[in-house]
Amino acid sequence: MESIAAVKKHYIYTPEDDEKRVQLANILLPFKEELAEDFHSYLLSDPYTAQFFQSDEALTHRNETIKTWFEDVLTSPYDGMFMRRLQRIGKVHVRIGLSGHYVNSAMNFIRSFCLRQVHQSAGDTEKAEDLSILLNKIIDISLDVMTSSYREEELKRVFLSHRLESNLVKWSGRLLHGLNLTLMVGLLVLAIGVAGLLCSDIYSALSQNLETGVIKTLGSLLILWIMIELLQTQIEHLKGGRFRVIVFVELALVAFIRKIFVASIEKMDPIYFGLLLAGFLIIGLVFYLVGKGEEQRQSF
Repeated sequence: MESIAAVKKHYIYTPEDDEKRVQLANILLPFKEELAEDFHSYLLSDPYTAQFFQSDEALTHRNETIKTWFEDVLTSPYDGMFMRRLQRIGKVHVRIGLSGHYVNSAMNFIRSFCLRQVHQSAGDTEKAEDLSILLNKIIDISLDVMTSSYREEELKRVFLSHRLESNLVKWSGRLLHGLNLTLMVGLLVLAIGVAGLLCSDIYSALSQNLETGVIKTLGSLLILWIMIELLQTQIEHLKGGRFRVIVFVELALVAFIRKIFVASIEKMDPIYFGLLLAGFLIIGLVFYLVGKGEEQRQSF
């Protein structure tokens, strides 16, 4: 926000304008009650602005504030205190949720009202022209300060919201990356465990039942192969590649295959064996559907 000195400089507001403002105040201040009444009717004529004045207390307060502002603009020294009062008005408008469009249109209504009074009082003279120019200048200064404060307050809200959103996205990304690393470590530990299981099955095949041991070894070998695929997929995903769900489905499918291998050579309950087959068929169907989905995505 510019300082009041900078604002006055940009609008070429001179000490002579301060002297003319006294004349303008003498013309306009007698009409402040009429302005408050007309402004009250103007606000209630629009459904949007009327919603902010649903009680008599709100309307009375609005009438008092418009008269206070009107007198302030015409009589107060244009200093830092004056500027802060205008800024406070802009912040109040933001707090209640008033659209900036209605602030500008309301100031246009006040400008038109004041110009009529100036021309009626001073007539079609050079004095009326000078006072009209000054009136436009002080209305523009007031509107400039209020809307700048209004804009700064809105940007502050947007900035805080954007900063919160950015931090949330940043920390969510870090958490997701950490979880992906945890998943990779977990897969690595499981792969080592499966390698241990494979060694155990090989030892069992050599030292105990060869037939059962070979079947278990084949199943463990399949699982180890899928674990390697999972690790490879996870590494590619961490590098920015696409996550392949089908590899996890393959792991479940291989686990069922191993179970069925073992159950086929051991004395298992027929119902248990039937449940294994049913589970295998369901996982097989899921594998087929996921595979079809990936094919369709690759074709686009």
